[in-house]
Amino acid sequence: MKTLNRFRGPRISVDNDRCEVFGICVWEAPGLFQLDRDGRLRYRRQLQEEDFEQAAAAARCCPMQAIVLRGMSDE
Repeated sequence: MKTLNRFRGPRISVDNDRCEVFGICVWEAPGLFQLDRDGRLRYRRQLQEEDFEQAAAAARCCPMQAIVLRGMSDE
């Protein structure tokens, strides 16, 4: 079971060089990701504990593997 890193906190990182803005992350985690009218991906970097499941689903489903979850530990 994963627990939150107490010092840095869980967060999302998106590699903009890899992201092709397919929008699958928006479907998986609409509270964390959104596509603006200009076609840019916006996302909330800091995660709350209740966000982790959706954030992990978005990272798993990203065809470009551009989404990374950071600040998590296996403790």
